[in-house]
Amino acid sequence: MAKREHSKSEQQPPKWPTVEEQLAADKVIPGSALEKLIKDSQDAGMLDPSEAPNDVWRLPLWIRVYFRRQHPEIDFTGPGAGYPLILKEIYTWMLQHQDLPGATLRNASRK
Repeated sequence: MAKREHSKSEQQPPKWPTVEEQLAADKVIPGSALEKLIKDSQDAGMLDPSEAPNDVWRLPLWIRVYFRRQHPEIDFTGPGAGYPLILKEIYTWMLQHQDLPGATLRNASRK
């Protein structure tokens, strides 16, 4: 009997970097508003199983989770579905302004 090949989405979910690895990779300032946002945005279960750290979006786990929490009205079916192109610019801005001036983090910890 032939073995059935499993698609990537049926296999193990992707291994995202630990929160410590994410903080180090983005050179996050300890105690900053960005550090809190990142720590509060680690629910990989919110993502489509086909999303991975090295997919076409090249966005870290935390910004994907944060964006999805901010926009529950968007249908995120499929890999990368629903992410606006400007999200990469927002990510860059957040790294450059880690105190997140003017940002309202009202939904950052919404689960």
